[in-house]
Amino acid sequence: MKLEHVGICAKDTTTLKDWYVKLFDFKVVYNNKKTEPTYFLLMEDESMIEIYPMEQEDPSKTNKHQGIRHLAFGTDTIEEDYQKLLEQGVEIITPLTESASGVKTAFFKDLEGNIIHFIQRKKSLLENNK
Repeated sequence: MKLEHVGICAKDTTTLKDWYVKLFDFKVVYNNKKTEPTYFLLMEDESMIEIYPMEQEDPSKTNKHQGIRHLAFGTDTIEEDYQKLLEQGVEIITPLTESASGVKTAFFKDLEGNIIHFIQRKKSLLENNK
């Protein structure tokens, strides 16, 4: 089994889709072309993000509320990726930091307040558990 996609319920699906495409170079592989469209965006590892229209707003936008609270994107170029966020005026929650074990992380929000996490590890968790 593998994770095929993560769904993001959005106020403005087109604007949010454009943000992910611009910042992360994701590819649009599906557009249902409705008045409020649903999109599937393809990532480098062939997993996807679905962006679909909301019916009701949820004001709980912190990382400590119950449920799925952030998406983590692994990267080997975290400094460059983080700089791009700064250049684009993205809202940073936790600036780029490095732990004592060498794990680099940063937390930020997309246009609709969803929490995104960049992470760069010296060794993947899979390598650590072999």
